[in-house]
Amino acid sequence: MDIESDDALVGIGKIHRVMVWDGQREREKEMLWGLHSRDADIFQIPLLKSETAIIDRPCLLLANAFGLVKRGKTIYAASLITDEPFFCIAAVWRPAHRLWPESFAALTVPAYDDLAPHKDRHVAVVRPEDWFDWLMGTRPPLDILQPFPKNSFSIMPPIQQNFDELLGAA
Repeated sequence: MDIESDDALVGIGKIHRVMVWDGQREREKEMLWGLHSRDADIFQIPLLKSETAIIDRPCLLLANAFGLVKRGKTIYAASLITDEPFFCIAAVWRPAHRLWPESFAALTVPAYDDLAPHKDRHVAVVRPEDWFDWLMGTRPPLDILQPFPKNSFSIMPPIQQNFDELLGAA
């Protein structure tokens, strides 16, 4: 299992809404972002490489954007261009046990064309038409986590960065 880290993902270690399949229908749950680690040097596992992860309990993290942070500043925010009110990030979840609450880790993939200038890898986005297949495990996970074509994501500098630039120019 390859563990990854990414300072860009605000909210790691916090509670987030995810969608799971309960055997009959999709269900929204709140879970901790970060799986329990058996390694004392690693507190929690927030990201896993999709190519090597065990995807036995798939879930979807609801999102509007994800970004890249360098030296404490958000460099960009990326959003899937879609008619849906949100998009979903592929993840896996684990039930609670005596040492750790119910939790999940997001999966990563090699960078899509739109994001490759900024990162080598990033969270895996699931196409809306594949949400149920992902949750129900009806198709192989790596068949679902295919790259998006160029111009599928809007990439914007964050508002704070633009405001800081305006102040610097004044």
